[in-house]
Amino acid sequence: MKRLIISHIADPDGVTPVILSKLVFEKFDYILSENKDVDNNVKNNLTNYDFIYVIDLNISEDLADIIEENYKDKIMILDHHLSCEVMNKYSFIHVDVSGRESGTSLYYKYLINNYENELLNRKSTKMLVEHVRTMDIYDFSKTTKEEANKIDMIFKIYGRDSFIEKMYNIIINNLELYSKEDLHLIELEKNRIKRYIEDKQFIEVLIDGKKVGVVFAERNISELGNYLINKYDYLDYIILIDMDKKISYRGNGKVDLSIIAKKYGGGGHINAAGNCLPLGLKEKVIKEIFKNAIVGDLDEH
Repeated sequence: MKRLIISHIADPDGVTPVILSKLVFEKFDYILSENKDVDNNVKNNLTNYDFIYVIDLNISEDLADIIEENYKDKIMILDHHLSCEVMNKYSFIHVDVSGRESGTSLYYKYLINNYENELLNRKSTKMLVEHVRTMDIYDFSKTTKEEANKIDMIFKIYGRDSFIEKMYNIIINNLELYSKEDLHLIELEKNRIKRYIEDKQFIEVLIDGKKVGVVFAERNISELGNYLINKYDYLDYIILIDMDKKISYRGNGKVDLSIIAKKYGGGGHINAAGNCLPLGLKEKVIKEIFKNAIVGDLDEH
């Protein structure tokens, strides 16, 4: 069977399903996708594969209508974002809104229930899945938070491709999740993150009657957002703008951020959500700073 995995490009919860697939399937292809590209990635591959798994992401209702009519037996979507609950009306889509599951944990349960595989039952596999789950949905005690943070740091230190290979080899060779070198790198990363978030400044803004802190940041989004919302508890939520990627929201239960993100074309959870940047934003910023700037193909001018 020719299989395709489409999962989220941004974090360990999107990438770990690729590792789990490598444990089970001898051969498959995968695409790590941004939210805005999911529809095209699915449409362009519906006739190229026998089965497509979409994990930690979702599609538009227009595309879902087409698939329900013509392709529902060759695709499965596993999602856990509250803003996508309406998609449960389709037979091939399962959105878990319990608040207890991540994309990785949903896919792991599917694999465990459908494939006999010793590697899926290894301690290292279970630990990886649980740490990714707890980190992604912030479902941890003080003890589990430290372990979950380690996985997130390893992901950031090594990058997507190396993280996939590293964790796959750890499971295959039945090793501990972290080497001594990894633990040393984690300590260095923790100190770097601490300096980064403590140096960041935010702008206070009133949006729809809510007190919001807006900060421009290109890395450590979750750590920074959580630090700010906890330190400045008079704020209703935090907006973090990465000019290269997207807009993220972090909160502490005062506002349902999934609703706010959905308003701007995104989605997510109550305390963590996001949406894409407006088209042409960078060009507008350049024109605002440099009033006479011409942005675009300069050969035309």
